[in-house]
Amino acid sequence: MIQVATHPTPRGYLSARTLPHAQHIFGTVEESGWVSIDDSIRRATERLGPIAHMAQVHSNRVTYAHTSGLYTECDALYTDKPDLWLAVKTADCVPVLISSPDAVAAVHAGWRGLESEILAETIATLTDTYGLDATDLHVAIGPCICQQHYEVDGSFANIFPEKFLRESETEGKLMLDVAGLAAWQVQQAGVLDFHIQTMNRCTFEEEGVFYSHRRAVQTETLEGNGRQLSLIKRA
Repeated sequence: MIQVATHPTPRGYLSARTLPHAQHIFGTVEESGWVSIDDSIRRATERLGPIAHMAQVHSNRVTYAHTSGLYTECDALYTDKPDLWLAVKTADCVPVLISSPDAVAAVHAGWRGLESEILAETIATLTDTYGLDATDLHVAIGPCICQQHYEVDGSFANIFPEKFLRESETEGKLMLDVAGLAAWQVQQAGVLDFHIQTMNRCTFEEEGVFYSHRRAVQTETLEGNGRQLSLIKRA
């Protein structure tokens, strides 16, 4: 029987449909405010409890989190500890939260991570470690930059499937659908389609709700230093 826990969503966070076996939330500007990411982690810890987070490096490295604190040189954390939150920090990249009967995971999926298949690596780690099948997993894909605002070099046509790219108005450029790509990669790794939920919220478009690195670069604002937290823990 699938366990689905319901919890109130803390102020400043968003939640989509519940994930079986887990509690998960997606942060906003209201949650973090104009503070450093270290201060944001401290504030979230005071409100929520112990948090493990990453010094994200756009890799496909997956690390087990046994206690709270900073884990270096990785872009995915997983844990079976019931009282430990896992956090991913984003400001356009894709935050992916994964639940299972025995463990949860938080993944930072930028285009480099998607190219190196960080999601497949995380899913394989969970299934191999805990004797699970990918069909036992549930996935929530959080707010990220949407395709109409994510312009990339034309060489990306040699990296990702054509269906996640379309022509840009800028010659030699393409527009990349990172949320769609992330959902597809998760499904290719064996997760059932109806176990995947995508929030469909654009960090670039929703100024005042989410931080966006690309928007900050274009407008030359201080928000370029901001990141929202997406968090998950076992129920």
